[in-house]
Amino acid sequence: MEERVKRAMLLMTRQCWEAGIAAQALLERGDESDLEIMVRDIVTRQSLDGRLCNVENTKAVTDSSFCIPAVWHVAQQANHETEKRAVERNIQFLLHESPRREDGVYHMLGTQEIWADSAAFLPYSLALSGYCQEGIGQMKGLMHTLRDTKTGLFFHVWDEERGLFSRKYLWGIGNGWFLTGIYRLIQEIPRENKMRQEFVTIWRMLLERVLMFLDANALFHNHLLDSASFLESECSEMSAYMIFCGVRDGFLDSKYAEIGEKIPSDAENHAGQI
Repeated sequence: MEERVKRAMLLMTRQCWEAGIAAQALLERGDESDLEIMVRDIVTRQSLDGRLCNVENTKAVTDSSFCIPAVWHVAQQANHETEKRAVERNIQFLLHESPRREDGVYHMLGTQEIWADSAAFLPYSLALSGYCQEGIGQMKGLMHTLRDTKTGLFFHVWDEERGLFSRKYLWGIGNGWFLTGIYRLIQEIPRENKMRQEFVTIWRMLLERVLMFLDANALFHNHLLDSASFLESECSEMSAYMIFCGVRDGFLDSKYAEIGEKIPSDAENHAGQI
């Protein structure tokens, strides 16, 4: 089944964030041969401004960062100059050319919207590429901008120009982006840097708050606090993934593994509700 799903995935053209997630899955599975194929496609679709896999000239500035870790990995492992130049060009775009507000937090092209999606790979990709402080600064800025002080969760979209949330939803998937993005960033912060432990604490607290909204079917509502919104599985998948990573790396007690094991089985059993 895994092979059939993978083959279907490789046959589909996708936007930069989708290609990046797919490539990350291949990377974490250790599937080097298919990863190289996907990275070649990602690099081929790089736009002139440097954004990787920019299929439809999206207004999103940071979504190309979803692709950076996979391209970076292939560049380092295979010593391919094409991939090295491609990932460096994307990094330089982010560091020097992308639109941002006064404190440096990036926003969309054509608008000043700041999205939770940026937390998923932008800070991690900057840190992975050697710009750790820039990655930390972006994550701190995103958290400060999008945090809901009442719940400790994160809203989806802030519009800097209008000074309000244009999507004031505690979107389950957006909080999943923060969970996975913070965790990946932690892996790139040196142990001697005090921010590493601070982010570990933030990550644990966020995971606990997200899990409070897990329903009896091991699913989350699209808007975590709104039981009238539809049930979806992506936040469940990211939560389970984070639990297993946290237990593996010693950030969580082993008892959390029981929750992680329950999520995929129950979510699969109730997939018809999604």
